Amino acid sequence: MISSMPMLWPAVGLACFAGIVRGYCGFGFAMLLALGLMLFLPPIEAVPLALLLDLATSIGLWRRAGRLADWPRLRRLLSGMVVATVVGVSVMATLPATPMRIAVALLALAGAVALLLRRDAHPEIGEGDPESARREATGGGWPSVAAGGVSGLCMTLASSGGPPLMLYLLHQRLRPTTLRATAIMFFAASSTASLIGLGMAGELGRETLLRGAWLLAPALIGNALGQWTFERSKPRSMKVTVAPLLIALSVWVLAREAGYG
Repeated sequence: MISSMPMLWPAVGLACFAGIVRGYCGFGFAMLLALGLMLFLPPIEAVPLALLLDLATSIGLWRRAGRLADWPRLRRLLSGMVVATVVGVSVMATLPATPMRIAVALLALAGAVALLLRRDAHPEIGEGDPESARREATGGGWPSVAAGGVSGLCMTLASSGGPPLMLYLLHQRLRPTTLRATAIMFFAASSTASLIGLGMAGELGRETLLRGAWLLAPALIGNALGQWTFERSKPRSMKVTVAPLLIALSVWVLAREAGYG
């Protein structure tokens, strides 16, 4: 039960905060929550819990995101994700806790640094360009499949599929609303596939479901606040929103592991 999870109130606050970030940016919930929960839960418990809440709290975003997403590109992303998820579940179920915790933190840190170093580009640049139109019509081709595979693998292993996918989508120079909607739909499918795989591997137990039930309400509240903010403010670069948070949490997890080593 939830009483068996240490630091309940920090977990509640973390779930709410992660919901705000995802409601605003369209991604980041599972990464932030998994990294935070790993401070007092083993990765094999923290990652499925983060994925479960990520899926549950995104339901309210699906309808609008489904209308705005880039579906030709999304279908290719999902085809790569499905294959990679099978590999990720196998690795997740076999790695010990300490190496897994370090791997999760390093993946999130690398993705956050990549986002931080990336040059911002205007989404409108390239609109009307024949090459941009061709990429949009074909869904990006094999690069989309590869990006979906990398993101799906990172999502299953570490709830850190956000940076690989967002780096790819940002490179496609999509409008902020289209980018956000495509990310929401991808992560909904990726979380579902990862949870099915982890459940079949016996890593999604009653304890995880109970903890998820307790943290669902604060996560939904945060999600609604983030969505409200997104609709009423100018979108901000991920360099000043998600990236610094991921770096701080990743360094914190790595520092704790070094201290206990």
